This record gives sequence, C-alpha cells and structure tokens, in this order.
Amino acid sequence: MAQKFICDGMLGKLSRLLRMIGIDTAYSNEGMAILLSARREERIILTRNRQLRGRKDVFFVEATTPEQQLHVLVERYGLWSDVKPFTRCVLCNERLVAVEKAAVKDKVPYFTYEHHDEYARCPGCGRIYWKGSHYKNMLREVEAVLGRGSYEKNT
Repeated sequence: MAQKFICDGMLGKLSRLLRMIGIDTAYSNEGMAILLSARREERIILTRNRQLRGRKDVFFVEATTPEQQLHVLVERYGLWSDVKPFTRCVLCNERLVAVEKAAVKDKVPYFTYEHHDEYARCPGCGRIYWKGSHYKNMLREVEAVLGRGSYEKNT
C-alpha cells in the first residue's frame, strides 16, 4: 500500500510538490488537530514543528527548501514506484480524471481549447488541467528534483 502523508502549515509548498508527483498528501494548518486527522486517515505527519519531533507516525523534516524536502522524502520512504506526476490535483489532492475535450469547451480559454486535446478534471474542486506551459514548467521542476528518467515509466 502506498504511503499517505499530511503536511502541517509549515510545509504547504512541499504538499503541493508531493501532489504534483502523484503522492497522496493532505494539508492542515489547524495546529495539533493534525494528530487526529493523521490517525483517522492513516497518514504520516510531515512537519518542521519541534514539538512533534519524536512522536510515532511523525517525520520531522530537516531540509529547508521544498525541493530538498521532496528529495529526502522520496528516498526515505522509497516512493520511486509511487511517483506518477500530474495524477492528483495540486490544490485539493483528489485523483484527476480524464475528460473529453468537448466537456471543457466553456471551462477553458478559447486559445487553450483550440490548441490542446487532452484534459483532466479534479472531481473535488472542479479545476481543469491540460499540458500547456504550466505543465511544461512543472515537469522541469519535477525533473530537476527527482532526476530525468527516474519516473518516466510511471507517467
């Protein structure tokens, strides 16, 4: 079973990067309530809060940049086989579902609709995704952190 995480309020950028590579990652900025959420959802807490250091099911993240943090987590938890970039919503963590082009005609800019054929939608927040310039920039970011080719077989 794949690892599931929950990032505290200090690790918002890390939660976005984890979601970007397809790792199930919740986010909570509700202080110690994160302990209950993690237990209920069977998640490992990722934090930089020294008060939580040493607790069961808590990983204290020492790295300071989100890119370093991501690399450490992928190595520490052996997530290489779980890396499936662009399969989760970076905002709400839901799995994306492919949608027909016609279904997004009134939901994306005209130029986007005319130049792209593949779309995905988040069933949670409704956000529409496509492989435009943002996708290419995020792909470069993932490649820079994880190394090109490490995950290509999973995309």
